[in-house]
Amino acid sequence: MKKKVKSFCRNCGALCPMELTVEDGRLTGAVGDGSASPYGAYMCVKGQSSVDFHNGAEDRLLTSYQRTPSGAHVSIDAELALQEIGDQLATLVARYGPRSVAVFHGTGAYRSVLGGMLEKAFLSAIGSPNLFSTMTIDQSAKWVTAGRLGAMASGKPALEDVDLAVIVGNNPLVTHQTYPFTAGESGAPGRAYAAARARGTRIIVIDPRRTETARYADLLIQPLPGQDAVLFAAIAHILLRDNSYNKAFCERFVSQLDRLREEVAAFTPEFAATRADVPVEQIEEAARWIGEAQRPFVGSGTGPSMSAHSNLSDHMIEVVNALVGGYRRAGDRVRNPGTLKPRKLVERAVAPGRSWTRGDKCRTVDIGKLFGEFPTALLPREIQQPGPDRIRALIVFGGNPVMALGDPERAIPAFEQLDLLVSLDARHNETTAMSDYVIATSQHFERHDLSIPGDSLYPRAFAQYAAPVVDKPPGVIHDWEFFWAVAARMGKSLTLKYWSYGLDYDAIAEGMPLSLEQKPDPEAMLRFLCKDSRVSFDQLLANPGGVRPQLPPEYVHQAPKDNGARLELCPDDVAAELRAVWEETPDTEFKYLLTCRRILEAMNSAYRAARRTRQRYPENWMYMNPDDMAEEGLADGDSAKLSSSVGSIVGKVKAEERLRRGVISMTHMFGAMLPGNDEQQGGYTGRLTSLEAPLEAINFMPRFSGVPVNVGPAHSTAGQGRENQ
Repeated sequence: MKKKVKSFCRNCGALCPMELTVEDGRLTGAVGDGSASPYGAYMCVKGQSSVDFHNGAEDRLLTSYQRTPSGAHVSIDAELALQEIGDQLATLVARYGPRSVAVFHGTGAYRSVLGGMLEKAFLSAIGSPNLFSTMTIDQSAKWVTAGRLGAMASGKPALEDVDLAVIVGNNPLVTHQTYPFTAGESGAPGRAYAAARARGTRIIVIDPRRTETARYADLLIQPLPGQDAVLFAAIAHILLRDNSYNKAFCERFVSQLDRLREEVAAFTPEFAATRADVPVEQIEEAARWIGEAQRPFVGSGTGPSMSAHSNLSDHMIEVVNALVGGYRRAGDRVRNPGTLKPRKLVERAVAPGRSWTRGDKCRTVDIGKLFGEFPTALLPREIQQPGPDRIRALIVFGGNPVMALGDPERAIPAFEQLDLLVSLDARHNETTAMSDYVIATSQHFERHDLSIPGDSLYPRAFAQYAAPVVDKPPGVIHDWEFFWAVAARMGKSLTLKYWSYGLDYDAIAEGMPLSLEQKPDPEAMLRFLCKDSRVSFDQLLANPGGVRPQLPPEYVHQAPKDNGARLELCPDDVAAELRAVWEETPDTEFKYLLTCRRILEAMNSAYRAARRTRQRYPENWMYMNPDDMAEEGLADGDSAKLSSSVGSIVGKVKAEERLRRGVISMTHMFGAMLPGNDEQQGGYTGRLTSLEAPLEAINFMPRFSGVPVNVGPAHSTAGQGRENQ
């Protein structure tokens, strides 16, 4: 029997509505569903790959595994695995305390609503503060910026309302990552930018590569990687020099304007042009456009956040946005006021919080949490440094941290030192290969879900409930079920709460206590999460394609009084970082900078082995500018060796005219962690990264992009790895 069923994709934050074809209990197709979607009918290639994966592609895990003393994995019944894991965790907590247990939240966990909620409930129940995630090895500089500069409670404007979008180090046409960090719409991003251009919106793209998104750019600037802080300090310099900043906004909502003026005085456009290797005219033009715009939005992606001086870069990008008042203002229309969790937006500043200075701290470094999480780059230290409360058990939820961390010669020994490593996943990866237990989990179309992760990110108010479309295979369990079952075996009851970033789980008052004996009903849990929604859970059940509630126009409210909070443009540590960057001596030891790029077909380590990925990327190419290749005597398909200060990799080069000179570009999360036979041809860029130095202050972010490298002949792959200790 053949039928059409509504659902939504959970591969990225766009959560695109889909219409699935099911034949005799098996998925056979998927298309974008525009019946209610705020994006219209849209679906990228990962949507179809997820259908293939459900049907067993990429060697999907259909049973759980246990690692034997010999290192081999053997099949184990999930119920037995849950009992053994619960017993071992209970023993560790009793002997060493709750801090001996940690959870890593991976990319695959972000769109699993119940799994993510019960993960937090589990840590709360056992009393462990140890939560790590991909965010702190991705864009945690944005959390640092919010903690040092503050934020506007009114939020950023929708793409529909801006007349200038500045997109720095982000390629939304591939990543589908836009709001709230970058102007745009995550679903059908190209369509949204085309519509913006038709309305007269100007777009500036700043990226070392002429990206797919740059086809919509009115101005493209291609600086050297790692120079975003210098570039935006110069733009701030020009705005202050020309008095083209938003004086009314700054008088009401910012502080330290004079100090900022003093600290960026040396960052002339000529200085920045030399450092970033771009025409000075482009810097002046970008600053002029930013200053002239009536409704600007200056934002960034992972590029600045993963390169040199990432905290300062993201701070200076946000400083420029603040100087021109790039936020919603009192009286502005709120295009999406939230559906599942309605929001009332007020125009006022939220003071810097610097959460990392208080509360629970890491054992190995005097640093606290950023938005509720510890820096992931410190995870190996937290495991290895002796002490009764060192991390001895790690639960990895939908991720591949041993590879995502980079620096395998430090990461691997740390993971090997764990007493217990558990992975919840549906595919084998480098972390599951080291895990004591691998729990095979259900996938998108086999579980109940709710569009909570997109509630405030959709361009219009919208909500969707997804019921299981097909039965999960008999050998797998739901990820939320893992946390409930293990907690129950430890004698710990869980309380489901509506959690979102910035909230302290323990401080949330309302919750739904879950029975220790009776397995929770997922529909009942989602119904609870809808208790404050503008759309009832019953309405969502009755409208499987999603609901766009018909709401009266809502606007940003004027704050009833001045709360005294201001955006701090130039605190002491930022001023010190600006001076240090200005005084830097350019590195002459390395000729090139390696940047990471993303591909449409994969999501970090997910879908690396998908048929469509393999067809398009038989190699993890080392992309180079053709002129650089000619200078190095290289042709397409030649093998070359990239060497950084800590390691080297070998791969095949490919010419790309869209890449500026002096920059090499590769995709991360491909290749073998250690020298040997690569799973997919091409080098693993993590071997060029160090978990010791250089690391950013506060978030301890390693340098994953803009890595200084040299190119040389391949010769052989023997001896690849750390070269200088």
